[in-house]
Amino acid sequence: MSRTHGWLVTIQRRGVIHRKHFSDGVYGGKQKSFVAAKSFRDEIINKNPPFSMREYSNIVKKNNRSGVVGVCRYCASETRDLPEDKQRWFWVASWPLPDGRRKRVKFSVKKYGEDGAFKMALKARKDALKELDGEFDPGAVRRKPARRTRATAGRSAHA
Repeated sequence: MSRTHGWLVTIQRRGVIHRKHFSDGVYGGKQKSFVAAKSFRDEIINKNPPFSMREYSNIVKKNNRSGVVGVCRYCASETRDLPEDKQRWFWVASWPLPDGRRKRVKFSVKKYGEDGAFKMALKARKDALKELDGEFDPGAVRRKPARRTRATAGRSAHA
C-alpha cells in the first residue's frame, strides 16, 4: 500500500504528454503542493494552448476513407441487408458543437446523385466550420449534466 500523497498533473498537447507529480512531503504540505501543481499546469497551458475547434476539426483520422475530414458515405442501417438497389445511401457532413456534441447532416445519393450529395455535404461542413469558434475541450461530452430519470422526475422535495 502506498502512502504517497500529492497532486499529479497530466496534459497532452499535439501528441506530447506533460506529466509531473507534486508530493505533499516534498512541497511542504497539501496546500503548497497544490499551488505548485496549478502553477505547473498553467505554465504548460500557456506554452502549449489547446487546439482551436477549427484545428481539431481538421485532423485527418486514420480511418478516413472519403479523403475529406468530417465527410463520409453512409448506408442507412435498416437498409444495409437489402439488395443494393433498395439500399439508401447518403453523404454525411459532421462537425463538433461547442458543448462537445456533434452535428450531422445527411444528403441523399438517390435524391441529389453521388456527386451532388457529396458536394452538398462538403459545403455544409465548410459553412459550419466558418461559424466554429473557441477551443477544443475533449472532456465536454463527459461533463454533460445528468439526465433526470422517470423515477426522480416525479419526486418532490417533500417526499
